[in-house]
Amino acid sequence: MAKKFGRAKIRVNGKVYDTERGSTLDPGGVKREPRPGSNTTSGFTEELVPSTVEATILFGEGDSVTEINRITDAVIMFECDTGQSYVVRNGYSAEPVQLTEGEGKAKVVFKGEAAEEMQ
Repeated sequence: MAKKFGRAKIRVNGKVYDTERGSTLDPGGVKREPRPGSNTTSGFTEELVPSTVEATILFGEGDSVTEINRITDAVIMFECDTGQSYVVRNGYSAEPVQLTEGEGKAKVVFKGEAAEEMQ
């Protein structure tokens, strides 16, 4: 029986963040929009869409909201426990970190170039 994706590890410039289950990767890439004509439906335009990594960090001693909010030009890795790894280059913290009192949680959103699957 084949193992299925169950856990992710997120690294930013080599630093591993302790995350809660539920981290997501939208690899971004090319989005195509149809451009139908009067006599055909086969046309489309393309637009580049950034990748998005969302996670909830288990926030504690040694973690810094300021440090996370300042992340720019980073290499972000999304590693699956089934062996697949995705790299997001020129990554940045896209939204201010949201801390949740009493739960030790910090929601983070990173964006960057389209994710590349590492071989």
